[in-house]
Amino acid sequence: MKKAKSLRGMLIPAIFFSSVFTIGLFALISQYRLWSSIKGSMEREVQNSMEKSDQCLDLVLDKYETLLYELCTDDQIIEIVENININEDDLDVNGSMLRRRLSHICNSNVSVEGIVVDTINQKRFFYDSLSSSSSKSSWTTQIPVPIVEKGVAYRWKREPVLLGDEEIYMFQIARRLVDYRDIHKPIGTVVISINENELRDAVDFGGKNQVFLLDGDSIVSAPEKILIGEEKELVFQPGMQMVSKMNERSGWEIVSLYELSEYRKAIWGQAGYYLLIAVGIIGIMVILVDYITRPILKSVDTVVEAMNTAESGDFSVRIPIQETMSIEVQRIASRFNEMVGQLDELLKQIKQAVLEQKNAELSALEAQIDPHFLYNTLDTINWKAIENEQYEISEMVGALADILRYAVRNAGARTTIRQEISWLEQYILLQSARLGRELDLQIDITDEAWNCRIHKLLMQPFVENAIKHGLYKKEGDCVLKISMSVEDHQLHIIIEDNGKGISEGLLGQLNDKNAVMGEHLGIVNVRRRLRLYYSGKASLHFESCQGSYTRVHLFIPAEEV
Repeated sequence: MKKAKSLRGMLIPAIFFSSVFTIGLFALISQYRLWSSIKGSMEREVQNSMEKSDQCLDLVLDKYETLLYELCTDDQIIEIVENININEDDLDVNGSMLRRRLSHICNSNVSVEGIVVDTINQKRFFYDSLSSSSSKSSWTTQIPVPIVEKGVAYRWKREPVLLGDEEIYMFQIARRLVDYRDIHKPIGTVVISINENELRDAVDFGGKNQVFLLDGDSIVSAPEKILIGEEKELVFQPGMQMVSKMNERSGWEIVSLYELSEYRKAIWGQAGYYLLIAVGIIGIMVILVDYITRPILKSVDTVVEAMNTAESGDFSVRIPIQETMSIEVQRIASRFNEMVGQLDELLKQIKQAVLEQKNAELSALEAQIDPHFLYNTLDTINWKAIENEQYEISEMVGALADILRYAVRNAGARTTIRQEISWLEQYILLQSARLGRELDLQIDITDEAWNCRIHKLLMQPFVENAIKHGLYKKEGDCVLKISMSVEDHQLHIIIEDNGKGISEGLLGQLNDKNAVMGEHLGIVNVRRRLRLYYSGKASLHFESCQGSYTRVHLFIPAEEV
């Protein structure tokens, strides 16, 4: 059990923490706005740089795509490759001519490190600019030639080519070589290998940010060559901000990383400034709260002392009402004085009430009659009626006995629809005898509804109201119809009479579950029973037309037997 706290012990900490929360919330919002502003400014700056990098990369790639296109549409090269595919007898002559042509193109473009031509009969011809050779190369023979269906394909090498102590990274652009007389007839594939520095110069303009070129999760170009070919998680560390842009031409992603450490310093400095202000404000507020609440707490202590005195049994205690007290404390003191003045009288009333309750319980015990005595007495009357050939009386007495037995045994328990309807038939039999006329009871229950259960006597108040308020003194046939069906897991019960109906005002009260019903307490009790039985899953609705009918709709959860 928690230890109780004084009002002072609750008030001052509450104000303290409220102040801390308010000031802290203000500081957090300010910090967030400052951070968002700085971050947005940096992102816009980096995004502009990314747009420029993307444009420069497109220019570089367009340059080498144009070179590749000119090579693939060169009539001399196409004729040489066709001759190689058709006539292998002149392979050496044609191969020498093709190598010289490739050598000329490489030497005319500084960043082109090599060109490879693969014919459709799997002959490979190349020129390696690094070794200035078209016959021996440590890397051109290992280049996988991709299948190019349309346009160009971009590839890159994870491993560098070693030229002495220097490591040279490259990327490739491949294009299909076709017969210009039949563009759907491929005759080979051309692959140009280009120094990775071309990519680096295109996307990186210096500055504090680091620019990478990614193919999926792999690094194609990086500020540090050793990172090429590694996964991006190796360099993308926590605490770094990333901005990216996809290059549509190559399918590679340009990524810029930058740190926010300098901006964090400014933000933390601002946070320290807010913290210093918050501490000063909180200190001042604590002093002011103590000064302002001191007279209030003193008057509360006076009230508490008087309560403790009354608790010990001294009801003569009174709280002196002073002008310095607040209105609320004065009211508490006044009510307390009235309370202790009336306490003796209340105690006497309680003692008298207890005595009267005991007497009432004794009277109730004395008035109790054994239900079996009633059943046996009714049975005796029944046999007397039979002996005197009073069969109508016998039938009524038997019905009354059945009604009492059904109502008393397990009151409020669930029963079957068949048993409830049987009981209602006995009840209506007695009501018909009381009215001196026959009531036409019509039953319309679906097979599914017959298999459901219902709480005992749930429909009885509605049947009683229909007879008492609808059919009483009615001229002509008196019809009471009970219908049941199952809809959406709900048992829908309709109790309808052809009586005089209900006025609009009373109908509105009956459909208002919060209305004070007065003489219609049976309906109020039914609503209470529905809440107890079904916890808000049941509903009740009345509809009526004056001079024509009254219809009660009862919806309860369908419970199968």
